[in-house]
Amino acid sequence: MLGAYAKNWIVNIEDISDFVRKQRQKIKSDYAELITARETVYCVFDTKIQNKLGLSAWTE
Repeated sequence: MLGAYAKNWIVNIEDISDFVRKQRQKIKSDYAELITARETVYCVFDTKIQNKLGLSAWTE
């Protein structure tokens, strides 16, 4: 599993040090300019997969 992760699943490694430095400066001055990740809920509807992953049933 680890071999597959290292060889197949990682498709790109990027140095974002400069971006992080710039974002850190925005924390000190103006949060409105801070760039953050947008997260969304990934719904798993298949009960077999829910059970395998130990997830609760999805209800809306």
